[in-house]
Amino acid sequence: MRGGQSGRMAPLPLFAAMAALIPAFTAPESSFVLSVQRGEAFQLSNLTCEPAGGLHPRADQACLALSDVDGQIDGLSTGQALCTMEFDPVRVKASGTWRGETRSFEAEYPNPCVMLAETGPVFDL
Repeated sequence: MRGGQSGRMAPLPLFAAMAALIPAFTAPESSFVLSVQRGEAFQLSNLTCEPAGGLHPRADQACLALSDVDGQIDGLSTGQALCTMEFDPVRVKASGTWRGETRSFEAEYPNPCVMLAETGPVFDL
């Protein structure tokens, strides 16, 4: 043997077998960073889907709503809400991926009621 090697080889088949038993960690293919700004108040959250999770308080409902529109937040509007004309602007942003495809969204609404009517549970932080 050269260079002081002992002639032992690492048992690669054993390592490969052990690695196969440990579930691989993969980042969710559907995840968003969400922000809501209302006046001086600012909320930030993350949402992961498939499986639903993250810090979003209504992750299950938000993921279900997003799955209905292929992760396109601008497709969430139902147009079926009765909101006052109160001016209390809310600015929202989302960036992330949906099933591996990049998604981003940014909008300003005249008040929280309109925001919820247009985006459902996604920005209901």
